[in-house]
Amino acid sequence: MKSENNKNTKPISNFYIALIVIFILWIANWVLLKNLGETARGTYGDMFGVVNSLFSGMALAGIIYTILLQREELTLTRNEFITQNETLKFQRFENTFFNLVSIHHQIVNAIDTSKFVPKSGRPFLTSKEEPMELVTKGRDVFKEQFKYLISSIKHHKSTPLEEIYLKNYEVVQTDFGHYFRNYYRIIKLIDSMVFHSDEKKDFETKYHYTSIARAQLSDYELLWLFYNCLSSNGVEKFKPLVEKYALFKNLPKDKLMEVHEELYAKSAYGLERK
Repeated sequence: MKSENNKNTKPISNFYIALIVIFILWIANWVLLKNLGETARGTYGDMFGVVNSLFSGMALAGIIYTILLQREELTLTRNEFITQNETLKFQRFENTFFNLVSIHHQIVNAIDTSKFVPKSGRPFLTSKEEPMELVTKGRDVFKEQFKYLISSIKHHKSTPLEEIYLKNYEVVQTDFGHYFRNYYRIIKLIDSMVFHSDEKKDFETKYHYTSIARAQLSDYELLWLFYNCLSSNGVEKFKPLVEKYALFKNLPKDKLMEVHEELYAKSAYGLERK
């Protein structure tokens, strides 16, 4: 910072030195004229006209120099403004990002499902038994509902995967719909941000933030996201982002149907960049 200030003040100091030198020359010229005879003064006056033209040129040069200095100051001011604007832009991004992550957890904690089961512990409820309401909350809902989803997929292999998924999704659509929309917004926010002009550095920064977003998901949230992005709910917009940022890097593949793993590019699992 100190060297930068010295760099800016040096041209100004040189300019003032030049003015002092010119002033001294003018004084010396006046003293010389006073001590010369009339004839000598006339001859010297002709010579002085040339010198006067030189000084006029130097004055013009000084004006141009001043304009250049002002231009440099304006450039520095503009650069500072751009830097400040980029800093504010990044701060706004981080505020929005972490707010969305916070909302993600609020949505998860607010999810709940309930079903009635026999108090006796038997698997089926008879008409003579008094039912007991069993409430499942938060991330346990994803685990509980995934059991029904994967069971449906295994027992209806001839039925299109999307059809099976959407039927199971209807049961939890009220909560899961909000969940998936918010999570997509988090990833989309990162993807639409420009952090660096260099493409490689820009991707590395985006990958860093998507890794933070990925770390918020439990195994069963990842599994639901896997099948959601194969359906009409996410195949067009969300699936490409999953593959771009390796959102399934920590996906428990052993809980999938083996043939389904191939429905995503390898980049989705962090094996290669798409």
